[in-house]
Amino acid sequence: MEDRNGNCLIVNSVTSRPMPRWMSVSAAALGCFLGYKALRGFIAAGLDYGALANMALGLVCVYGAGISRRLYISREGVVRETRSWGRALRRVLPWSDVRYVSLAFRGDKMMAFFEVDATGWKVLFSKDQEGAVMDMLDEMIPDVEVEVLDRR
Repeated sequence: MEDRNGNCLIVNSVTSRPMPRWMSVSAAALGCFLGYKALRGFIAAGLDYGALANMALGLVCVYGAGISRRLYISREGVVRETRSWGRALRRVLPWSDVRYVSLAFRGDKMMAFFEVDATGWKVLFSKDQEGAVMDMLDEMIPDVEVEVLDRR
C-alpha cells in the first residue's frame, strides 16, 4: 500500500496469499509423473481406466500448480484476479456500484461486505488492516454508509 498521494493504493485481502512455491513445484512434478505413468500404461496395455485416471489427475495437478488468485481493494474498486498459465481473469466491482459496506470482526479477522443491490462481494482482511480499509473507504466512497457490526 502506498501513501495517499501515490497512484497505487492497494489493500490486499488475507486470502490473496499465493500458493507456496514448494507446493506448486510438487503439484507440477506429481502431474508430470502421473502423465508419464499414464502414457506408459497406454503404450503397454492400451486404453484402460487406470491410465485414463492417471492422465486426468496429472492434468489437474499441472493445471492447479499454475493457478494464483488475488483479492484486494484499490482505487478502481474491489478487484478479483485469477491467473492460470498465461490466462488472466480480472473482475472489478467499481466504487460507483457500491451502495453499502458492512464490517464484521471475529478473532483477528475482519470481513468486509460490499453491497450492490441485493448481492455483493465479501472480502476477508486482517483486523490490523482496519485503518487502511477505512482510509480507502473514506477516500473513495465518502458518501456511502459503513456499518461496523461487531468489534470483538
